[in-house]
Amino acid sequence: MYFVDKDDLIRRLDYIEDLTAQFEQAEGMALERICHMLIESSVDVGNMIIDAFILRDPGSYQDVMDIMENEGVIPAEDNRRFGETFKWRNELTRKYMNLDRSEMKNAFNRNLSAYRDYKQNVYNFFENEGQAITAFKGGQHDV
Repeated sequence: MYFVDKDDLIRRLDYIEDLTAQFEQAEGMALERICHMLIESSVDVGNMIIDAFILRDPGSYQDVMDIMENEGVIPAEDNRRFGETFKWRNELTRKYMNLDRSEMKNAFNRNLSAYRDYKQNVYNFFENEGQAITAFKGGQHDV
């Protein structure tokens, strides 16, 4: 078992929460940054949980969320929603010169609930998973 810093994980979940709050008003490059960081930070949280519980190694960003669904961290519908937005990662990192921001914003807007619910889903998992007490180091939280 790897020990994962729970304080860092909670900071990342708070960051995702902040990004979702700013999403609606974002335009231009700020929108691009928010969408990109929603993807990256969500996968980071997933990888931290996978590391803590020594789950199978993911092969892709989507695989991280597939594992999270299989382990009961997120519901299937949220996994599908994450997948709909993860498709934009390649656009954000490689095809950014031809990015259709309007289409991207619509895709994230349709699926933003997965990101909004992520923190509570992770907290619920911690509450129901006894291993969480030993798998995470850090301060005592109501998580």
